[in-house]
Amino acid sequence: MGLISIGGIGSGLDVKGIVDALVNAERAPKQNSLDRLETRATVTLTGLGGLSQSLDELRTSALDLSLTSSFSKRSVSISDTDFFSASASSNANTGDYNIEVETLAKGSTHQSQIFTGGNTTTFGDGTLTFTVGSETFNINVSATDSLSDIRENINAAADNNLVSVNLLNNVTSGPDTGSLLTFNSTTTGLGNDLVVTYSGDASLADLSTNLTSTQSAEDASIKIDGFTSTSSTNTFTDVIDGVTLIAKKEHTPANTTDSLKIDLDTASTKSLISAFVETYNTFLDVTKQLGSANETAPGILLGDYTLRQVSSQINNLFSKPVSSVSSDFNTLSAIGITTTQEGKLEIDNTILDSAITNNFEQFDDLFAGEEGFATQLRDLIGNYTGSSGIITQRETSLNAQLGRITDERINLALKIEKLQFRLTSQFATMDATVAQMNSTQSFIAQQFENLPGFGGKSK
Repeated sequence: MGLISIGGIGSGLDVKGIVDALVNAERAPKQNSLDRLETRATVTLTGLGGLSQSLDELRTSALDLSLTSSFSKRSVSISDTDFFSASASSNANTGDYNIEVETLAKGSTHQSQIFTGGNTTTFGDGTLTFTVGSETFNINVSATDSLSDIRENINAAADNNLVSVNLLNNVTSGPDTGSLLTFNSTTTGLGNDLVVTYSGDASLADLSTNLTSTQSAEDASIKIDGFTSTSSTNTFTDVIDGVTLIAKKEHTPANTTDSLKIDLDTASTKSLISAFVETYNTFLDVTKQLGSANETAPGILLGDYTLRQVSSQINNLFSKPVSSVSSDFNTLSAIGITTTQEGKLEIDNTILDSAITNNFEQFDDLFAGEEGFATQLRDLIGNYTGSSGIITQRETSLNAQLGRITDERINLALKIEKLQFRLTSQFATMDATVAQMNSTQSFIAQQFENLPGFGGKSK
């Protein structure tokens, strides 16, 4: 909507200044109110965002401690990892073992005769078939394929997961010098020998049925405390319950062993507890900053009921024993976690180490049980930061409020524009009227001056 610009020509008044003053007087109260509401909502959103992030970090740390699996991990120690590796699941029993890797699993290998024509040697049309057990794949060979082409086609075959073929050039055996192929089966284990057959031109027999076997497929063999176990691969999963062993290198000389120790992974539990305490102390710093009553730098959530409520509930949770634990081992202080005068948590490592050594089986109930401390904390925080949590709902409401404020600003701008147009039009009309009146007054005065006896000239 275009605005009329006038300067009070007829009236001599500062029309623009008067219109601006009236418009500002109408706009200022509403605009100031919207500014205050927007600032308050934005600041609260910022504070709630910081609180929510800190709570989520605390919940993640509590979640780690609320899992039973966190207290059933197993540690693995090996005297020399060059010969074998090991991993243990939570159902593995603790124990010590002496292990010898006698043999590694092997795949069968074959080689062709030496082709004196070198890597450009060709064969007739046909098909090579590679088989290990029930698995098989085919390669078509044309009369124009060289020895090098055939090697590349075998290795590049999409369904080839059985064999790797290498080409050796300029090799000599007896009177012959030339090229040959070696066939290395990737399938290990006794009885899993590679078989190569052909159909088509008889010359393909030199790449299949006439191959020389240079190694048969073999099982891996290990001794555990003197007892032998074999596997078609280098992986042993059913020898020690819950333990996976992978043979890497044969022990030499024979009867040489390395030790394997399976134990409770108490170190990871202590690490999780230490991380939780550190995360909580960071959370406490954030809440103190958000709720600070310092007059020179007040917290942006000073007096906020959500901040007070969640802080109070978490503090109460820390001070309560876990009801589902019947023994004295039912509080955080029982494992050496206490609260300082500033409200932060600290760990007495002597007490914690003793608790882990002597009462480790009760950590699961203390933290991860249905009424466990970490389980309750996880659920409590979820009531605030979850999809329907208290903080989430407040953030949704505040964002909606900011949306309404934006709409009200648009409406206010339209209202002010209309007011300014109306006032400008009214003052323009007034100014034109005053100008007309001034002109009429001047004309009448001039006429009177020309009349005899009214100050005009006498004839």
